[in-house]
Amino acid sequence: MRTIKYFDNEMSVDEFIKIQILKNDGVHSFVFKKDLVEECKSRNIETKATSTKEQLLELLIEKGVTYKEMAEKYKIGIASKGYQETFGITHKQVKKLEKNKIINVVGSYEFRAYGKYLDAPLYDAYQLVSIPEDEIMSNI
Repeated sequence: MRTIKYFDNEMSVDEFIKIQILKNDGVHSFVFKKDLVEECKSRNIETKATSTKEQLLELLIEKGVTYKEMAEKYKIGIASKGYQETFGITHKQVKKLEKNKIINVVGSYEFRAYGKYLDAPLYDAYQLVSIPEDEIMSNI
């Protein structure tokens, strides 16, 4: 299985998903503390009012929730840059793979450029680490 390069650090896909869940990005965060509290309540997991996002996430993981489930529920994925760096392809080739349904879009993220807000797709991080390189190269 491949690793994901994130800010010059090589990490497993689960570590990447954990970072994305715990990241505090204001209104652009994938998961808020209240979401984790609600998730714990729905699974009958006791929480404290002073628990941090990390403590809540660890509780969920200890009780059998997988990072993959969390990624699917909260639409957490990796940007086109992850595919570009991993396979040495261009953004245009990533879009072609998306169009041909070789890679899956799981969500999107909003960013500001050219004086307006734009959305960019997020691709399945688990697919990135498991898809054979031959499949990518034969479809670009």
